[in-house]
Amino acid sequence: MTRRIPHMAAAAMALIVLSAGAASAKTLVVRSVGPSAKSYPPGKALPDTAKISLQAGDSVTVLSPGAKRTLRGPGTFPAASASAEGLSQAAAKRTRFGAMRTGDLALNPSPWNLDVTQSGTVCVLGSGLKMWRPNSEDAAKLSIKGPAGAATTVTWPAGKSTMDWPASVKISSGTDYQIAMADSASPETVRFAVLPSIPQDITDAAQELIKNGCQNQLDVLVDGLDSAQ
Repeated sequence: MTRRIPHMAAAAMALIVLSAGAASAKTLVVRSVGPSAKSYPPGKALPDTAKISLQAGDSVTVLSPGAKRTLRGPGTFPAASASAEGLSQAAAKRTRFGAMRTGDLALNPSPWNLDVTQSGTVCVLGSGLKMWRPNSEDAAKLSIKGPAGAATTVTWPAGKSTMDWPASVKISSGTDYQIAMADSASPETVRFAVLPSIPQDITDAAQELIKNGCQNQLDVLVDGLDSAQ
């Protein structure tokens, strides 16, 4: 059973301030499929003056101050999403990355949360990690097995979708951890990429996630943003 998520509190997302000026604007490719995917790989930064030339069957999603855009070929599109005035207005509406869309499905409210139902590389700071589960109706047991081999079991209270990563389990970069809810068929394997800091610019944050292979978090970031009109 899923429950409607309320508007995300600023403290939950806390982190990323959007630039309001065209001088600091940049466009970043975050997704690309089709014949031109090699020309526009995820992580490619484009200047405002660039043109994006797509063939039939191409789909490229770009991130810029204020919003994301998905471009579909064939056609040639400007990298810059709007004028300086438009960017300023978009940033004024959404001055923090915390202003993401909500819906009826249980969605991870922050790309910096560890989704315990997914395997993959997770970009984190050395401490303060939050874990998230999509179904929070009932209490549950969570098992975490680190590099030392011993498993740590924590109780997830009913009604809570997030909880702190246990302080007794040290987070080490490049190390695999086995994570399993009590009712899961098999454990998830996560590997941490410890960052020195969280980028304050949204495109810088996306670029850091791409560079470290933190795909699940990139999906949360991109899917949570409004599309430019």
